[in-house]
Amino acid sequence: MQTSNRRGFLKTFALGVGACALGRAAESAKQPNIIFFLADDMGWMDSTVYGSTYYETPSLERLATRSMRFTDAYSASPFCSPTRACLLTGKYPQRLHITSASCHAPPRPGPLMRDTAGPGVKVILPQSKRFLPLEEPTIAEAFQTAGYRTAHIGKWHLGHNEKFWPEHQGFDVNIGGGRWPGPPSYFSPYRISKLPDGPEGEYLADRLGEEVVQFLRASKNKPFLLNFWHYSVHAPYQGKIKYREYFEEKKDPRSAQHNAVMGAMIKSMDESLGRILDTLDQLGIADNTIFVFFSDNGGNMYDRTDREGKNLGALAPEGRTPTNNAPLRSGKGSMYEGGIRVPMLVSWPGVVKPGTISHEVVSAVDWAPTLMEMTGIARIPGQQFDGASLLPVLKGGTRPERPVFWHMPHTMRFVPCNACTAMRLGDWKLIHFYQLDERFPNEYELYNLREDIGELRNLATKMPDKVREMARAMDRHLTETGALVPKRNPDFNPKCTPRVLGWNPSRHCWLEAGDKALIVHATDRDPFIISSMLTLPVQGDMSVKIRYKSSSEGKGELFWITDKNRKYGQHQALDYAPIHDRQWHEVTIPFQAAARLRQLRVDVSAAKGEIQIESIALNDAKGTNLKLWDFRKEGMRN
Repeated sequence: MQTSNRRGFLKTFALGVGACALGRAAESAKQPNIIFFLADDMGWMDSTVYGSTYYETPSLERLATRSMRFTDAYSASPFCSPTRACLLTGKYPQRLHITSASCHAPPRPGPLMRDTAGPGVKVILPQSKRFLPLEEPTIAEAFQTAGYRTAHIGKWHLGHNEKFWPEHQGFDVNIGGGRWPGPPSYFSPYRISKLPDGPEGEYLADRLGEEVVQFLRASKNKPFLLNFWHYSVHAPYQGKIKYREYFEEKKDPRSAQHNAVMGAMIKSMDESLGRILDTLDQLGIADNTIFVFFSDNGGNMYDRTDREGKNLGALAPEGRTPTNNAPLRSGKGSMYEGGIRVPMLVSWPGVVKPGTISHEVVSAVDWAPTLMEMTGIARIPGQQFDGASLLPVLKGGTRPERPVFWHMPHTMRFVPCNACTAMRLGDWKLIHFYQLDERFPNEYELYNLREDIGELRNLATKMPDKVREMARAMDRHLTETGALVPKRNPDFNPKCTPRVLGWNPSRHCWLEAGDKALIVHATDRDPFIISSMLTLPVQGDMSVKIRYKSSSEGKGELFWITDKNRKYGQHQALDYAPIHDRQWHEVTIPFQAAARLRQLRVDVSAAKGEIQIESIALNDAKGTNLKLWDFRKEGMRN
């Protein structure tokens, strides 16, 4: 059904269904309100409720006394956008083809899955869809149709274009929701188009909490569905100074968590939760409100920050990780437990027994059918769910054991995980990696989470029958959901290596680690190689010296980026004139870095051909070597 036709049908459908729902609401005050409080990047261990001895979350403790706490709850993905799309639709991200956190960027042209790739690519990985299509029915549309007032406050991150934002996906109110993965600033001015700036220096968690309070006051006499999706505690890492200074003086007895900025951010988020709980009590609607606390993925453990919270870059050797998910392994972006196991509390007065704990394995994919069964709302046309209602569990019972799946068919340099699919069934968890390297050398990893929550003992080789059993179920799931699965590249050249001594190729060339040189095979007119991020604290006058021979043609260029300007362009570039006579030559290119040097890019020619490079040296103004990449040595592949 076309989007415009479906919307029109829903409006007509709503006239009948909505009128009935409103009539029922007028007759009875029992139709419950729903608040879905979604934290961003808050890990399983990031609160006192789940065992942190560093962070302070008294409001979350207060909510926990009213709630059922889940020990084995999972996001739909180790990234935010896929989980958010899942919560709205009740479908696995792999069915939606939203499998990465890229929904702030414009859609890519062309198909999401290619049939071929360059010779350096062994496995072809799909792209992720970058928006939630309007034709996908959302729970907000179902609640809106049934007469609920619907509101979205906070982060959205499900489309670059405004036409895909909350007000076009079933929400009557949108405050702060748009393309932003994290706020441009946690202090006003926020620079978020759907959130007017407050007084200078106002803190975002406080402001969003106040917006929720105002919505509750205006909606107390009508049933409502409120998505409160906090920007906290996603980057940028900014907290109130007084809270940051407090946590700098605090020590974690477990010696695990120690980032004062994160402590400050979590404290402010917890305070906003406290204000909401106070308001529900003051308005007399707490007993008629279902409250869900959840997180979109695990805590971030790949970024590094300094003491003030400045992000030093992913995997920088210096600085502090934003949080620590121990005893869980790894964090956001990873398919290990630290990336997908999340906190979950559910308060439902009169139904959920306060202060109880559930060890049921549950997933974000279960929430759409659960919310609709909680309220008795019927599905709207076209609405189908992959998950199952949690109502039996919330009422103190159990439900039949069912598998939970995750699919992340992408490999990103800054995230400690390769493209993979994972599955949990009971105590068992299987991970299937599509790209193997020195970090992830095993195609399959099998863990018993009851005995090994830290995923330290891979049992795949000891239990091949269990691996085959779960792998078959995993394959069936991927087929049934129409998931885009990585595949072997028929044009792969085994001589091609994706990286040599930290240098990577552009899409117009591929690299070969020759016996005595780096060989750049230029396949088009813009071949270049780019270095890994540099950790040298150098700036000012310096030079790059290259020893090479070439059978290509055209000019060469040197580009560089710094801490202050991290975009390549002609403002930080110099031409040089390589000699293309198949003989060895040396060229020295002097340049000036106005701030700390971070990365180099060398455009080796401007046409097809072969360029061999023996060495690249970075020298200071006096000619002293700062960094040498010597491609004549053994063991260049890395």
